[in-house]
Amino acid sequence: MRIPTLFFTLHIPLAQIVILRHNRSRGEEVKLPRAILEQMVAQARADAPLETCGLLAGRDERATRVLPIPNVLHSPVQYRMGGQEFAEAMIACDFEPLAIYHSHPAGPPVPSPTDIAEAFYPDSVYIIISLAHEPPSVRAFYITGGGVTEIELQAE
Repeated sequence: MRIPTLFFTLHIPLAQIVILRHNRSRGEEVKLPRAILEQMVAQARADAPLETCGLLAGRDERATRVLPIPNVLHSPVQYRMGGQEFAEAMIACDFEPLAIYHSHPAGPPVPSPTDIAEAFYPDSVYIIISLAHEPPSVRAFYITGGGVTEIELQAE
């Protein structure tokens, strides 16, 4: 599948385009196969001390695929997805990621003020992997309009 020219010639932020397509009902939990959870944690450990990030593709609140994306900020306290990898991951999720994940290498597994301010996908689950303690802590949230609601994360 080709990346639509619109993203590159008009310079419309991808977040604005994706929000228009989001219409999915929100569940009270997200289910991850244990292998997907382990892959996300392994990526977070490999990228530490920098934050790692990526998307999860899936349906019916069940993750089926991990789509790692480089953190273009190369920062230990902030992440941003961009470039060709982000565009390809969005296409792989049909522009509706089930979840957006990132790590807090030294911080708690809760959304930071920056995470809340930059939460542009209200129908996606936000998963945070904290490496501050062993074993790592992984939690899931909806972030909408500045509000944060934790939801259950089930590893299967």
